Amino acid sequence: MRKVNFITSFNETILKNIGHHFLNSVNEQWEPKLPLTCYYHDCKIDSYSLPNNSISYKDLSTLKNYNTFKDNNSQHDGTEGNQIPYNIKLDSLKWCHKVFALTEHAFELAEKDADAGWLIWIDADSYAQKRFVLQDVLKMLPDNVDIAYSGVRKYDDGTSNIDASFMAFNLSKQPALDLLGDLQGAYISGEVFQYREWHDAFITERLLNIYKAHGMKVLDIGEKVKDYILHLKGVQDPSLLPLRDSKGNRIFNLSDETSPDIIPGRYKQLADIIRHFKPKTILETGTWNGGRAIEMALAAFEHTDKVVYYGFDLFEEATTETDLEEFNVKAHNKLSAVEKRLTDFAAKMKEKNKEFQFVLNQGNTRETLYVDNLFDFLLEIDFALVGGGNSIKTAQSDYNAVKHVPVVVLDHYFLADKEGNDVQDKFKGVNKVIEKLDKKTRRNILPSADKVKGGGHTHLACVVHDNKLPKIPRELLNVPIVVNPRDCVPKDYIRNNIRANLKLIKDDKWLGKYPFHKQSATIVSGGPYTDYKALHAHIKNNPHTKVIAVKHSYPKLLEHNIKPWACIVLDPRPITGTSTHGIVRKDLFKTIEPSTKFFVASMTDPSVTEYLREKGADIHGWHAFTESLRDEEERKRGITNNQVTLREDIGIPKGATLITGGTCAAMRAIGIMHTMGFRYFDLFGYDSCMEEPTAEQKKETTGAEDEEPRPKYFEVGVKDKKFWTTGELLAMAQDCEKIFNENVMEMDITFHGKDTLVSALWELSQNIKKKQPNFERDFA
Repeated sequence: MRKVNFITSFNETILKNIGHHFLNSVNEQWEPKLPLTCYYHDCKIDSYSLPNNSISYKDLSTLKNYNTFKDNNSQHDGTEGNQIPYNIKLDSLKWCHKVFALTEHAFELAEKDADAGWLIWIDADSYAQKRFVLQDVLKMLPDNVDIAYSGVRKYDDGTSNIDASFMAFNLSKQPALDLLGDLQGAYISGEVFQYREWHDAFITERLLNIYKAHGMKVLDIGEKVKDYILHLKGVQDPSLLPLRDSKGNRIFNLSDETSPDIIPGRYKQLADIIRHFKPKTILETGTWNGGRAIEMALAAFEHTDKVVYYGFDLFEEATTETDLEEFNVKAHNKLSAVEKRLTDFAAKMKEKNKEFQFVLNQGNTRETLYVDNLFDFLLEIDFALVGGGNSIKTAQSDYNAVKHVPVVVLDHYFLADKEGNDVQDKFKGVNKVIEKLDKKTRRNILPSADKVKGGGHTHLACVVHDNKLPKIPRELLNVPIVVNPRDCVPKDYIRNNIRANLKLIKDDKWLGKYPFHKQSATIVSGGPYTDYKALHAHIKNNPHTKVIAVKHSYPKLLEHNIKPWACIVLDPRPITGTSTHGIVRKDLFKTIEPSTKFFVASMTDPSVTEYLREKGADIHGWHAFTESLRDEEERKRGITNNQVTLREDIGIPKGATLITGGTCAAMRAIGIMHTMGFRYFDLFGYDSCMEEPTAEQKKETTGAEDEEPRPKYFEVGVKDKKFWTTGELLAMAQDCEKIFNENVMEMDITFHGKDTLVSALWELSQNIKKKQPNFERDFA
């Protein structure tokens, strides 16, 4: 039977916060035949009473290569010696502890025994959740496998790597030892610093790809590992917060602060419903962190000076079991934390001569809403939001308790997405409630694009019991126009363009990824309502900003005596053709400013690239991600974990940076600059609208051959404002709306412009952000 050894490392902070829970869980759940060696650093290990039955402890500072690496590379600490803002992916000192503990221990075991068996790395921020014996381990790891890892880990910035938190190395086979030797060698030699990321998972994945190409057998055992081990990821994963030990005690104490707000699109609808019905007394099930209570109260305060709120929730009584029963994936909050938040809110409202009263009730609403004569003691409820548990039992129980309330909104009416993915029937409690309503009861399912983890969409359902109340506003029932852009030329055409540009643009001129910095980017798109006077004033006030032109704005900027630092080019059609703006593409580049850097997408028609070369332009290449790049079979499946397989015949090198984030050059420009390290953006010329078309233009249609013809020009509305636009422009507006509201890339964006479609969307986003936590407002 194969031998099995485990290894981990930690410092004192990890040991105090998470590591001691891990060690105790191992001591309790693992059989003694699974020895664990713990390498520690920056830790007074003798100060702790730690389990040691099958767990041993070693001082990492006794390893010579480890000490040499730290001494020689102290500047590579994520700040490059305080030269850049801290970047965890460039903190080689943070990641080297694992690298040297793992590799040195592997070499030691292999030297002692040619048949050393399996060495398994496990992160110290893990938790052994069930009995784990030697036979369980060996079932996961076939003898013919060299290395096994635990799936793919996706990071908040959108990147991903193999999940190296649980990784097994077959030391009885030479390939695993060779790879570990190369891993340590990459750090000792300094080779690691030639790559864009310096953490162990990135370097290990790179080595795995090379070794797999030469026959190494690698296995993903992530799903099997999850049965036994929870990786807590530094307790950044809120779904793990309700974790309890065998005695029922919480492993991690809940914070005394409420968890961050989540503001999906349907909550705007909720606020609009409040404004429409003007309630003064609100009841909510599923209070969570109090954020929705505040949102609803703010909307109600637009029509009244006093709001009374009754909130019901499990708060810290919630468990993993209740989460699974009710399909909850959000973090838990302490009752005291929510009380403090709502108390602070009430004090702020008092400063504005508004009165906010609230009462919070802790416990299961299947019980707390049915306390004897509860509603006899409460003020008359005008409005109820059922937003707690999603099980059929809980949703029906909550609704039955408040069905006497004039207006009841139920959150989480689930519908399938366009791929057919949907929520399990047992969690469609709200759906079942609506299905059982009397036909005479007024109800509406509001349109929503809010996605559900695992597939499907979630909606609000509004039920009006009082027939004297007005109908729900029609604009809330309007289904938004959603544009799904398609490539404007055949896929083979795009692929041929890429092959040609890979030859036309020098190898060292292709865009890679850069650490973030404090430089700002002023991006100017080709909108017809660009205020160049305001742009001049902005540049004067920010003389170091980099001005980036989006193709059509390039000649306009030169005309206004502004020299762009860069110009973004993304158009797979020939330079002799006419653009969507009605301009011959060649005319856009009649005049070239020598200092401008032209970022030309690889899918651009080579006639454009050749023309720019003839003009002496400084050309840099970049790859825009498009479905045309993917393998035909893979395109039949969705993209998971940001992992895609490109067609090898196109020629894009493995590991090349792909720019996502939009349907046009203006939006990809943001993605390019973000990849280059920019985080501060000023946007000009992002209009997405036009003057009203002529009668003849209104007759024009568009659409692919396999689609029904549709009007080329149409009118859309934002609140009470109307704008004429096209499908392409609307797609850009949708991209803007998403980036304004979600800002998943953590950018500081300032929009410039007024009386346009995108400016209207910007104003909406700012109203939402006023209600979100703001450091300068809250602590300045």
